[in-house]
Amino acid sequence: MKNLKLRFVLLFTATVLTVGLSNVAAHAACPHRDAGGNALGEYDCKLVTFCGGWCYYECECKNLFPGYTCDDVLREAGFDVNSSAPCFN
Repeated sequence: MKNLKLRFVLLFTATVLTVGLSNVAAHAACPHRDAGGNALGEYDCKLVTFCGGWCYYECECKNLFPGYTCDDVLREAGFDVNSSAPCFN
């Protein structure tokens, strides 16, 4: 019985460490600032929050090519444009 309790404690500890470290690694994947440009314009984005495995940014655009919007620039840059984060309360 003592051996079984020890195994359970070790398994629980390993699970908590795995989940905790994966969360830290996921946060590290979100740069605090992302800026650049493409053929449609320039963008400057700042990290707002990290939630549900996604990085949420607040972005500003400038020097837009005529007829295009900031959303077009961000989509071209590889962002998923979303007006609200599901984790905001």
